[in-house]
Amino acid sequence: MQVPDRLVTERLHLRHFTAADAPFVVDLVSDPAIAAGVLELPFPYTLADALEWICQLEQGRESGREYAFAVSERERGTLAGAASLRINCEHSHAELGYWIGRDFRGKGYAREAASALLEFGFFGLGLHRIYARHLAWNTASARVLTGIGLAHEGTMRGHALKWGSFHDIEVYGICIDEYYRKHAAGKEKRGVGPKGGS
Repeated sequence: MQVPDRLVTERLHLRHFTAADAPFVVDLVSDPAIAAGVLELPFPYTLADALEWICQLEQGRESGREYAFAVSERERGTLAGAASLRINCEHSHAELGYWIGRDFRGKGYAREAASALLEFGFFGLGLHRIYARHLAWNTASARVLTGIGLAHEGTMRGHALKWGSFHDIEVYGICIDEYYRKHAAGKEKRGVGPKGGS
Protein backbone atom coordinates (compact mmCIF):
# COMPACT_ATOMS: atom_id res chain seq x y z
CA MET A 1 0.00 0.00 0.00
CA GLN A 2 0.99 3.64 -0.38
CA VAL A 3 2.06 4.91 3.02
CA PRO A 4 1.46 8.64 3.54
CA ASP A 5 4.54 10.84 3.83
CA ARG A 6 3.13 12.35 7.00
CA LEU A 7 0.32 12.12 9.50
CA VAL A 8 -1.01 15.41 10.83
CA THR A 9 -2.53 15.96 14.27
CA GLU A 10 -3.62 19.08 16.09
CA ARG A 11 -0.09 20.00 17.17
CA LEU A 12 2.20 17.52 15.44
CA HIS A 13 3.55 16.39 12.11
CA LEU A 14 4.49 12.70 11.98
CA ARG A 15 6.83 12.32 9.00
CA HIS A 16 9.48 9.91 7.75
CA PHE A 17 12.95 10.23 9.24
CA THR A 18 15.83 11.36 7.00
CA ALA A 19 19.58 11.31 7.48
CA ALA A 20 19.41 15.03 8.31
CA ASP A 21 17.55 14.11 11.51
CA ALA A 22 20.42 11.98 12.83
CA PRO A 23 22.20 14.67 14.93
CA PHE A 24 18.88 15.69 16.52
CA VAL A 25 18.05 12.05 17.29
CA VAL A 26 21.42 11.73 19.05
CA ASP A 27 20.69 14.83 21.13
CA LEU A 28 17.31 13.48 22.21
CA VAL A 29 18.16 9.85 22.97
CA SER A 30 21.48 10.55 24.65
CA ASP A 31 19.34 11.35 27.68
CA PRO A 32 19.70 8.42 30.14
CA ALA A 33 16.01 8.78 31.05
CA ILE A 34 15.07 7.82 27.48
CA ALA A 35 17.68 5.09 27.17
CA ALA A 36 16.51 3.51 30.43
CA GLY A 37 12.97 3.04 29.11
CA VAL A 38 13.69 1.77 25.58
CA LEU A 39 14.94 -1.81 25.58
CA GLU A 40 16.72 -1.87 22.23
CA LEU A 41 18.39 1.54 22.51
CA PRO A 42 22.19 1.47 22.89
CA PHE A 43 23.79 3.80 25.40
CA PRO A 44 25.80 5.88 24.90
CA TYR A 45 24.21 6.66 21.55
CA THR A 46 26.32 7.86 18.61
CA LEU A 47 25.76 9.53 15.25
CA ALA A 48 26.63 6.21 13.57
CA ASP A 49 23.88 4.53 15.64
CA ALA A 50 21.36 7.14 14.51
CA LEU A 51 22.29 6.85 10.83
CA GLU A 52 22.11 3.06 10.95
CA TRP A 53 18.72 3.21 12.68
CA ILE A 54 17.29 5.65 10.13
CA CYS A 55 18.51 3.38 7.32
CA GLN A 56 16.83 0.40 9.00
CA LEU A 57 13.59 2.37 9.27
CA GLU A 58 13.63 3.05 5.53
CA GLN A 59 14.18 -0.64 4.82
CA GLY A 60 11.36 -1.54 7.22
CA ARG A 61 8.99 0.87 5.49
CA GLU A 62 9.87 -0.46 2.04
CA SER A 63 9.27 -4.06 3.15
CA GLY A 64 6.08 -3.23 5.06
CA ARG A 65 7.56 -4.54 8.34
CA GLU A 66 7.69 -1.22 10.18
CA TYR A 67 6.26 2.25 9.78
CA ALA A 68 8.18 4.73 11.91
CA PHE A 69 7.57 8.47 12.04
CA ALA A 70 9.54 11.42 13.35
CA VAL A 71 7.30 13.28 15.78
CA SER A 72 7.79 16.99 15.15
CA GLU A 73 5.99 20.10 16.32
CA ARG A 74 3.76 21.63 13.65
CA GLU A 75 4.43 25.19 14.72
CA ARG A 76 8.24 25.08 14.79
CA GLY A 77 9.09 21.83 12.99
CA THR A 78 11.24 20.78 15.95
CA LEU A 79 11.93 17.06 16.28
CA ALA A 80 10.38 15.89 19.56
CA GLY A 81 10.53 12.10 19.35
CA ALA A 82 9.49 9.03 17.39
CA ALA A 83 6.51 6.71 17.05
CA SER A 84 6.22 3.45 15.13
CA LEU A 85 4.20 0.38 14.27
CA ARG A 86 6.06 -2.92 13.82
CA ILE A 87 3.89 -5.07 11.59
CA ASN A 88 3.27 -8.81 11.68
CA CYS A 89 1.45 -9.36 8.38
CA GLU A 90 0.76 -13.04 9.03
CA HIS A 91 -1.33 -12.24 12.09
CA SER A 92 -2.47 -8.74 11.06
CA HIS A 93 -1.20 -7.10 14.21
CA ALA A 94 1.41 -4.51 15.12
CA GLU A 95 3.40 -3.38 18.12
CA LEU A 96 3.11 0.31 18.91
CA GLY A 97 6.22 2.07 20.19
CA TYR A 98 7.17 5.67 20.91
CA TRP A 99 9.54 7.94 22.79
CA ILE A 100 9.49 11.68 23.44
CA GLY A 101 12.50 13.84 24.34
CA ARG A 102 12.83 15.27 27.84
CA ASP A 103 12.21 18.90 26.78
CA PHE A 104 8.92 17.93 25.11
CA ARG A 105 7.39 15.83 27.88
CA GLY A 106 4.34 16.85 29.83
CA LYS A 107 2.65 18.29 26.75
CA GLY A 108 0.65 15.23 25.72
CA TYR A 109 2.75 14.64 22.60
CA ALA A 110 3.19 10.90 23.25
CA ARG A 111 -0.55 10.42 23.56
CA GLU A 112 -1.26 12.54 20.47
CA ALA A 113 1.30 10.67 18.35
CA ALA A 114 0.26 7.23 19.61
CA SER A 115 -3.39 8.02 18.93
CA ALA A 116 -2.52 9.00 15.35
CA LEU A 117 -0.74 5.68 14.84
CA LEU A 118 -3.73 3.75 16.15
CA GLU A 119 -5.92 5.47 13.58
CA PHE A 120 -3.34 4.85 10.84
CA GLY A 121 -2.98 1.19 11.83
CA PHE A 122 -6.69 0.41 11.89
CA PHE A 123 -8.10 2.71 9.22
CA GLY A 124 -5.02 2.94 6.97
CA LEU A 125 -3.46 -0.51 7.26
CA GLY A 126 -6.56 -2.50 8.18
CA LEU A 127 -4.87 -4.22 11.11
CA HIS A 128 -6.83 -6.51 13.41
CA ARG A 129 -4.92 -5.74 16.62
CA ILE A 130 -2.39 -3.27 17.99
CA TYR A 131 -0.48 -3.90 21.21
CA ALA A 132 2.23 -2.17 23.22
CA ARG A 133 4.63 -3.00 26.04
CA HIS A 134 6.52 -1.00 28.63
CA LEU A 135 8.84 -1.61 31.55
CA ALA A 136 6.76 -1.90 34.70
CA TRP A 137 8.23 1.19 36.36
CA ASN A 138 7.23 3.42 33.42
CA THR A 139 3.85 4.54 34.72
CA ALA A 140 3.81 7.52 32.35
CA SER A 141 3.64 5.11 29.42
CA ALA A 142 0.82 3.23 31.13
CA ARG A 143 -1.18 6.47 31.26
CA VAL A 144 -0.56 7.11 27.56
CA LEU A 145 -1.71 3.65 26.53
CA THR A 146 -4.85 3.52 28.66
CA GLY A 147 -5.59 7.10 27.62
CA ILE A 148 -5.80 6.09 23.95
CA GLY A 149 -7.98 3.07 24.70
CA LEU A 150 -5.63 0.11 25.10
CA ALA A 151 -6.49 -2.36 27.87
CA HIS A 152 -3.94 -3.81 30.26
CA GLU A 153 -3.66 -7.47 29.34
CA GLY A 154 -1.04 -8.79 31.73
CA THR A 155 2.46 -8.76 33.16
CA MET A 156 5.45 -10.64 31.73
CA ARG A 157 7.44 -11.19 34.93
CA GLY A 158 11.21 -10.76 34.78
CA HIS A 159 10.96 -10.71 31.00
CA ALA A 160 13.51 -8.05 30.03
CA LEU A 161 17.16 -7.56 30.92
CA LYS A 162 18.14 -3.90 30.93
CA TRP A 163 21.44 -2.58 32.26
CA GLY A 164 22.11 -5.71 34.29
CA SER A 165 18.68 -5.99 35.93
CA PHE A 166 15.61 -8.02 35.02
CA HIS A 167 12.34 -6.12 34.69
CA ASP A 168 8.66 -6.97 34.47
CA ILE A 169 6.97 -5.95 31.22
CA GLU A 170 3.37 -4.68 31.13
CA VAL A 171 1.34 -5.56 28.03
CA TYR A 172 -1.59 -3.59 26.60
CA GLY A 173 -3.72 -4.16 23.52
CA ILE A 174 -6.78 -3.24 21.50
CA CYS A 175 -8.56 -4.99 18.62
CA ILE A 176 -10.22 -3.32 15.69
CA ASP A 177 -13.80 -3.90 16.87
CA GLU A 178 -13.03 -2.27 20.22
CA TYR A 179 -11.31 0.62 18.49
CA TYR A 180 -14.27 1.21 16.16
CA ARG A 181 -16.67 1.24 19.11
CA LYS A 182 -14.56 3.69 21.11
CA HIS A 183 -13.88 5.85 18.04
CA ALA A 184 -17.57 6.08 17.21
CA ALA A 185 -18.48 6.78 20.84
CA GLY A 186 -15.90 9.56 20.97
CA LYS A 187 -17.29 11.20 17.85
CA GLU A 188 -20.85 11.08 19.18
CA LYS A 189 -19.71 12.56 22.49
CA ARG A 190 -18.07 15.47 20.60
CA GLY A 191 -21.21 15.96 18.53
CA VAL A 192 -19.70 14.84 15.24
CA GLY A 193 -21.09 11.33 15.13
CA PRO A 194 -24.08 10.07 13.13
CA LYS A 195 -27.31 11.79 13.99
CA GLY A 196 -30.81 10.43 13.54
CA GLY A 197 -32.94 11.79 10.74
CA SER A 198 -36.55 12.88 10.88
